[in-house]
Amino acid sequence: MFSDPADPQLQGRPWDFEGMPLGRQVWIENGVLKQLIYSRFWGKKQGKTPTGGPSTFKMAGGTQSVDDLVKSTTRGILVTRLWYLREVDPRTILYTGLTRDGTFLVENGKITKSLRNFRFNESPLFMLNNVEGIGRTERVAGTEGGGDVVMPSLKVRDFNFTSLSEAV
Repeated sequence: MFSDPADPQLQGRPWDFEGMPLGRQVWIENGVLKQLIYSRFWGKKQGKTPTGGPSTFKMAGGTQSVDDLVKSTTRGILVTRLWYLREVDPRTILYTGLTRDGTFLVENGKITKSLRNFRFNESPLFMLNNVEGIGRTERVAGTEGGGDVVMPSLKVRDFNFTSLSEAV
């Protein structure tokens, strides 16, 4: 997973909200956390070089389609969009959020019915340890702050849904 304002799929700003210049940064490589985001303040406090805060992210993908990932699932939930992502615990990079715009039950490799939305609490670091399949990389709806995101579809086991939501 990386950020690069020069990547043609990301088309990001070459600076962050503090005016820090942004360049290519590798955040996770081959399943290993390589870099954290450091503001000027936090970088100085920790003795690290400030990275700036990118608004765009890209993750390398695989070759499978979403249909392939669904067909290989005995029982699971297909989530087509996440919404309202909020940090809960910065130490574990735990986030909470909701599913939105299409959540479906998958049984024996087929979508069998739509489901109500779910709230979840999950850390991307823990989630990435549970990846069973990786789809093709594609540009998806951006962040609430306006940044572009280019990600593959992921088939993940043991994702932590915490409750049903009335959200539409």
